[in-house]
Amino acid sequence: MTNFAFYKKVVAMNSEVHRDLKFDASQVKFDFAHDSTAVLIAGVEFVEAAKDYPIVFVRGQDQQFRPVVLLGVREAENLFVDNAGHWSSTYIPAFVRRYPFVLAEGVQPDQLVVCIDEKCAALNSQSGQLLIDANGALQPMMNDVMQFLQNFQQEFARTEALTKQLDQLDLFVQQGARFDMAGGETFHLNDFYTIDEAKFNQIEDAQLPGLFRSGALGLAFLHFASMGNMRKLLNLVASRSAENLAKQVGKIERSLPKQKITSKK
Repeated sequence: MTNFAFYKKVVAMNSEVHRDLKFDASQVKFDFAHDSTAVLIAGVEFVEAAKDYPIVFVRGQDQQFRPVVLLGVREAENLFVDNAGHWSSTYIPAFVRRYPFVLAEGVQPDQLVVCIDEKCAALNSQSGQLLIDANGALQPMMNDVMQFLQNFQQEFARTEALTKQLDQLDLFVQQGARFDMAGGETFHLNDFYTIDEAKFNQIEDAQLPGLFRSGALGLAFLHFASMGNMRKLLNLVASRSAENLAKQVGKIERSLPKQKITSKK
């Protein structure tokens, strides 16, 4: 599936137009994902992602369930990206790591083409690893990018098949959550789905081997384990709220007129 949420100017890579194009990894900042409260993940990522984020499911317009990691609880706030564009958690989802590259549908049916975000500062002609040389030939770095994107696409297709297995058992239940913070703030998370543990525990024994062999059973267990990270999100919200409050207080204090204190003899 294609999603251009992070991308400002998506264009298809062209060996003529993009000759001498380079990718400078030192220029990559994650501020492009600063406003993302959730991103899609593939099943192969669950083991690492479950250590850092809550994994829940969303339902697309095609009615297909897809897993996402929650990155925040407030609208347009990613709690794992700071103002300098640094990602604070150990594991960075592949959906984020693929930027500024992406596969998009081509002119022909089932054709996928490699695209880039031309607004990305890491793409330039002066520094970094060469992607396409002066003769229009793809370089090793570009071949690695293409392989990564293809694997990414295949893993998403595999994950959709696994979630369909779980959906056929009617395991998904819609959730809404309200969080009341100590400072008086209240946040709501709506329109996400989890696997109903009661229904999960009632799966017939005859169905378990098939779920185990496909990997769907493992995804369900990792999903359950990841939900403990909800508390981590709330702690991050509280910490960021305290930092913002301290900055506001400091700004107010700096704006106050300075008063001289004198003593009378």
